[in-house]
Formats: sequence, structure tokens, C-alpha cells
Amino acid sequence: MSSELIDVSTWTRFHADKKHPFWWGILCLIVIETTVVFGFLLSFFYLWIVNTAEGRMGWPPGNTDPPVLYPGINTLLLIICSLAMWYGGVVMERGKNWIFFWTVVVCCIAGGLVAWLRWLQFAALPFAWNDNAYAALVWTMTGFHLMHVTSAILGTAVIGWFAAKGFYTEQRRLGVQVDTIYWYFVSAIWIPIYIVLYWIPRWT
Repeated sequence: MSSELIDVSTWTRFHADKKHPFWWGILCLIVIETTVVFGFLLSFFYLWIVNTAEGRMGWPPGNTDPPVLYPGINTLLLIICSLAMWYGGVVMERGKNWIFFWTVVVCCIAGGLVAWLRWLQFAALPFAWNDNAYAALVWTMTGFHLMHVTSAILGTAVIGWFAAKGFYTEQRRLGVQVDTIYWYFVSAIWIPIYIVLYWIPRWT
């Protein structure tokens, strides 16, 4: 075993790239959450096959397809959130904190609309969460994604507050990168949920 000492006095605490454990931490979180979502989707298809093969109630039971208007609008709003954070990262690299602050405002407003429309979507569903397995999966998956949207809004609001205080510099922008990556995940993971829950049953 080597007893050589390493001088870390000149090392920086501000690695805004793959050297920082936070960067890898958000990727590990995304892997875990993606696994959960795809577990839900596999359960959806499994129950679909079982209910169809055994001639039960069909899938969805009773032809109760959920409305597509609110989820469709939410898809566009989530894309706006990702684009706002992407552009925010661009202006942040140029040291324009206040422009970044306003991209954060746009992202939070769009994310807030997503949460509000999701709430309206719950009220418009033609079934309760405990009516059957199909209803439970629809409520669970959309509710699970709503939790991600809510946490992303809160995190982005904190990022915006730090930006308004002038905290971020070229070296101190890891929080911006991590938050942007998370918004990419929140937006991207909604696409398979949206297609599976709202369009595949209609196509078949």
C-alpha cells in the first residue's frame, strides 16, 4: 500500500462536467426512474395481453379511452420546458445570468401549466383510480410523472433564484447542467407514457 500524500489544495470544487459526482448522480437517478416507468409500461402490456387472451373486459375495459387533449398540450409544454433550459445553458456559458433567469421563468410557467392541466386531466378521466387495473395504471403513471414535473419545477425555481443573485459563473454552473438534464428526462420519459396510454389503445 502506498503512503504517498496527494496535495489537493489546488483542486477546484467546481467541476461543471463529468468529473463531478453530482453529474453522475443525476444520471443514476434517471436510470432508476426510467426503470420504474418501463416497469409500469410492461405491466400495462402484460395486463392488456391477459385481459384480451382470456376474453375478459377487453383493454381498456369498456372502451373508456382517456381524453387526449390535455396530454397533447402537456407534450408541447414539456418540449418548451426543455428548450427553455437548453437555451438557458447557452446564455449561461456566455455569463448572461439575467437572460438565464428569464429562461427559468419561462420553464417554470410552462411546467406549472403542465401540472395544472394534469390536474384537469385527472378530473376529466372517465374512471376512478380504483375501478380496475387499467384505471389504476393510468392514474399511477400520470401521477408518477406529475411528481417528476413538480420536483423539476421546484428545483428550477431554486436555480432561478441563485441566478438572480448572480451566483453562477463559468465555473459554478453545475446546478444548471444537472437541472437541464433532469428536464430532458422529464420531457423524454413522457413520450412513451403518452403514446402507450393515449394512442396505442386507439390505434388497435
